[in-house]
Order: sequence, then C-alpha cells, then structure tokens
Amino acid sequence: MSPLRPTAIAVYVYRLTQGGWEFLQLHRTSSAYGRTWQTVYGGIEANETAVAAAIRELKEETGLVPRRMFQVEYLESFYFRASDSITLMPVFGVEVNQSDPIALNAEHDEFRWVPELQVNGLFMWRTQREAIRILLEMMREGGAAMKALTIEA
Repeated sequence: MSPLRPTAIAVYVYRLTQGGWEFLQLHRTSSAYGRTWQTVYGGIEANETAVAAAIRELKEETGLVPRRMFQVEYLESFYFRASDSITLMPVFGVEVNQSDPIALNAEHDEFRWVPELQVNGLFMWRTQREAIRILLEMMREGGAAMKALTIEA
C-alpha cells in the first residue's frame, strides 16, 4: 500500500503578547466561499514536501519567517462542493515575533490577530477551531511529542 501524499497545507501563525496567544487571520480577496477570514493555506508544488510548502506559502502570503515551527498532531480535511473533491492537509504551527511586519500578497487585502479567547467566534470552520485547540494543547504540554514534531526551519 502506498502512502497518501497531501496536496495542500494549513499553517496557523501565532504570537505571544502580554494579553496571551493571538492567531493570525488573513482576509481573502476572492474565494470559493466568498471574501472570508482564513489562516495560511496553500498547495504543495511538484517535488515539494509539505514542510517546504508551508514555509513557502507563509513567506508568499505574509512575508513572515518562522521563529519556531512544528507539525500539529492533526490533519485538517475539507470537502469542496465545486470540484467534488476532498482535501486532507497536514497542519503546522508557526510562532512569529510580536513585532514582525506582515506583507500581504494579492490573495489577501487585510489581516488581523485573533486573541485566543475569540478563536471560537472568529474562525468559521470547525476544523480550524479544532486545529487551534490541539495546537494550544501541544504548546502548553510540550513533552516528547512536541519535541519530536518540532521542525528546524
């Protein structure tokens, strides 16, 4: 049996402020689901690993470079009606510095930082909220799994 290769990635960008954890959302200029607030999503190019795609998409969409990066112990999945297809994405957590400037590409026209306590109200998809919940658990617990899933970017 051959392994399933992902075709897309999800990157959850976070920063620590005096008020706690905040998560980056980008406002899409167009989308199959309208002009919505999303995290960093992107496709994996030919001969590219999911990790490389996550770093590339982060840089292309925001201009950011990871301070710390890890694989979240979660796969985000989504059914796209328009193409009648299912996308299964590895999820990555990326920490950036509070003062890092954001440079949006043409896919986005705004960004905002969502405080941890507002995640459930401002992230529209259940899978996004679940990914953030697991990401937070991993950050708080640390341990062997977190160490094993840390990525040297």
